[in-house]
Amino acid sequence: MNFCYECDSMDALILIDEQYLDKIDDELLRELDIFIDYYGKSELAYDFPNENWNDVRKRETKELVEFCNSGKMVIFLYYENEKNGEITISDSQKSSRTFINIESGKLILVNASELLQCLSYPDLKMERILELDIEKGVYSIEYEEIKSLKLARRLECNEVNNAIELL
Repeated sequence: MNFCYECDSMDALILIDEQYLDKIDDELLRELDIFIDYYGKSELAYDFPNENWNDVRKRETKELVEFCNSGKMVIFLYYENEKNGEITISDSQKSSRTFINIESGKLILVNASELLQCLSYPDLKMERILELDIEKGVYSIEYEEIKSLKLARRLECNEVNNAIELL
């Protein structure tokens, strides 16, 4: 399935099971906002005067990293304005260090900025890049930037997840 990712200067592509949207609280939203500001160029940097931004990001995003590494969400930091991509789903038993747990059967691709805005203001309707109905389970993710995302269903998951990528 093809998709088009469009973003401004600070954004990310997020893969998440629809049911985990309800698990993202204000603290995780704050951490996501800090996390997508990879270079410390937003006004958030002023909240941490005289601190190294890399140290701030590492310290202030621990819960977000745990949330992602538990298989609930995958973040691809990608700053190009527009990128066409393709996502494929297979039943092959490939293994990778990046995985996502799909419990509801509905996988969503969304911009981080859109997720931040719409979860902060619930009256807004979230514009999703793509929404896929797939079989429930754990999927490993292989990727070449975001132009080629390959999800492969796995029988078990006992590895450390690497669910945050800078592309």
